[in-house]
Amino acid sequence: MMKKSLIFVSLLLIFGMMAPLLSQSRVVHLNRGRLWHSFHYAQECEPLADWRTMSYGLDSPGYNITEMSSNIGGTYSHMIAGGFFLSALRTIDPDTVQGWMDFALNGDRNTSWDSGMQPFIAKKHEKVWKNGENYYLAVDPDEAEEIIVSVWEKDPQYSDYSTSNKKFNVQVTRTVRQWSGSQADEDYVIVDYSIKSLRTELFGLDSAVLLFTYGMGPTPRAWNYTNPNYLSGARNTQSRHFPDKKLVTFWAGDYRNTIEDESFGYYEYYSYNPMSGENELRQEYMAPRKAALKILDIKLNNKPLDYQFVWCAGQESQDYEGPFSGVAGFENKYEAMKNPMLLYRAFADTNSAFMGDSRLYAVFAIGPFNLRGMGRGELKVTIAEMVGGIDYAKARSYTLADKAKVAAAADSAIAYLNERVEFNYQNQYRVPMPPPGPVFHVSALDSSGIVANLISFNDSAEYIADPHQGSPDLAGYRIYRSAQYPFGPWEKIADIPKKDPRFWNAGNQRYEYKDLRVALGYGYYYSVTSYDSGHDAWAVNPAVSVPSLESSIYANRSKTRFYTTLKPMDADYDLSKIAVVPNPFYVSSGLDNVGDRKMIQFVNLPAECTIRIFTLRGDLVKTIHHDSPLSGVAKWNQISEYGQYVKSGMYFYKVESKNYEHTGKFAIIN
Repeated sequence: MMKKSLIFVSLLLIFGMMAPLLSQSRVVHLNRGRLWHSFHYAQECEPLADWRTMSYGLDSPGYNITEMSSNIGGTYSHMIAGGFFLSALRTIDPDTVQGWMDFALNGDRNTSWDSGMQPFIAKKHEKVWKNGENYYLAVDPDEAEEIIVSVWEKDPQYSDYSTSNKKFNVQVTRTVRQWSGSQADEDYVIVDYSIKSLRTELFGLDSAVLLFTYGMGPTPRAWNYTNPNYLSGARNTQSRHFPDKKLVTFWAGDYRNTIEDESFGYYEYYSYNPMSGENELRQEYMAPRKAALKILDIKLNNKPLDYQFVWCAGQESQDYEGPFSGVAGFENKYEAMKNPMLLYRAFADTNSAFMGDSRLYAVFAIGPFNLRGMGRGELKVTIAEMVGGIDYAKARSYTLADKAKVAAAADSAIAYLNERVEFNYQNQYRVPMPPPGPVFHVSALDSSGIVANLISFNDSAEYIADPHQGSPDLAGYRIYRSAQYPFGPWEKIADIPKKDPRFWNAGNQRYEYKDLRVALGYGYYYSVTSYDSGHDAWAVNPAVSVPSLESSIYANRSKTRFYTTLKPMDADYDLSKIAVVPNPFYVSSGLDNVGDRKMIQFVNLPAECTIRIFTLRGDLVKTIHHDSPLSGVAKWNQISEYGQYVKSGMYFYKVESKNYEHTGKFAIIN
């Protein structure tokens, strides 16, 4: 039996706390393409808060809650926190642990922006190009589109005299790269870590160990819906380790403690259909993608090192220590980092009872190793983080019978991304790039009485040279539309070859596409991408042929809805064509956008008029002053002059302009 509930059932979600946190200056966000991620100055994502969603964490698709009209139940995050722990033995007393630092789950525990406050001080944490100057590789074709550089090191002003947790003579540099403007490469980030001894210190690290640790749980939205009575942090996460590929995958499995099949966040619900007057069963995969972590390289002074891998099951509640829960004392922590099976609820067998029944950490242990002092020792670790699977449209159309298709698509996507990050790394962070998406404008069609949205843009992108080939190669454009959310589902509505006379207006030197398949008063998101025709030989490596590439839908989309409207009628226009839509208004027949379901539209209005709404008894309910030279539509959210939602029933309205007046009626049926 599948879980079914009315879609309008209210959920109490901790995600509602995210809004003020996303603006913190000490967390830098990657939020341009489909994959969004956050980096704290000393770890990935915000510090661990019992698995509550506090920042973007490999969100796919990513979205900004301020762009949404209401809470949809959580994010599409796949990581809650990540980074590494560091420990080592004392140089002058090799039988004693020098200290233990957390740069994975509680980065602000050991690192501060302020001098003298913590063993480590953050020296740098910012994007290289703060305003997107390298989008589409416009500035540096040999680098990523976006780079975040963070540096933290031993704070000489901090006194560790009274504590047994001694500082380490190292500097950590983390470099994050993303190619968010290309559909071929937008679904991963590559993170480089450099742990280097300080030039000013004679000693480096003796018998040091690193423990890269990631809290993985796809996705909060799926977990909130399928198991609303549990705390944050999915317990149904499945994972597999592929040692030959140095790859670990994660996805939402079927939670063994329920009789329903929740694989990939499958959820069924009822939604009211005003045409049939019935609640109809609908479904959605709320975690349709797999996430993966891949070790691309580990080198100590340019010599390769290996790693040990285990999973750890997190505490059921009050989880703030991760794999070190119950591991007391620096000596025990150090030994557990050397032998990760000593960590809290560690396991290496996928048949473990913990798999698919607990919050899940992925742990990569490196060491012990020695790091020479005076800047002569350096450990480099490069990790790729990726998310792939079916698109959002299929996630909403596939049924439970299609579960195998969802899994196969996710596996195929991860296999592609695995090859893609290897190609990227082997080519020193250089990848072919599609032409840039054009700046576009959406407006009402300038023809009275025709309901359509006009998408227009100029041809400036056609004169921008490919960053590697050296000459322009744009072959055409594609237009996408979403009637639901700013992240989709996207529908391709047009494919426009370069200078196609059907769309190119030589008079105003702009492309123009009329989207006629829209409804008056409804809101839509749009995206315009560019594509090329590929190249037989890539200029960077002529042995590589480049297929046709398309720019990212997400990197060049409208962030607010455009509401389909009509141009205002002339001042002397007969107001008899004014209408109310929808009429009658059913409780669930409102606009198909979250938060807009109570909107009623008055259409075919003049630029200036006053609308008054009355009950059958003649009581004034609402007065609307319409004054817009661009729109012949006015919206009403069914809230009266007294701030209350109106009741169901029949209503009259009167529209007055300078020269005419018109009366009509409409019904609200709840």
